[in-house]
Amino acid sequence: MFFNKKDNYIKLMNHREDLEIKLQKVKLAIQEVVEDTYITDLEKQRIIDNLIDFKKAIISKGIDLNIELEAA
Repeated sequence: MFFNKKDNYIKLMNHREDLEIKLQKVKLAIQEVVEDTYITDLEKQRIIDNLIDFKKAIISKGIDLNIELEAA
């Protein structure tokens, strides 16, 4: 029984790290789009909107798993 709790904790930590990494990548992607001078403002806004939706999905997944994400 003890090992099962330990395995669950490890899986939870792996999920947390995975979600935090994904969230960090989305934040970096948003920053890259903002700084990109070769695309139009309309195209930037479309890409940023999609990235924000992805960010919300990551945060929602964290909430579903009762994981507090630090990179949010």
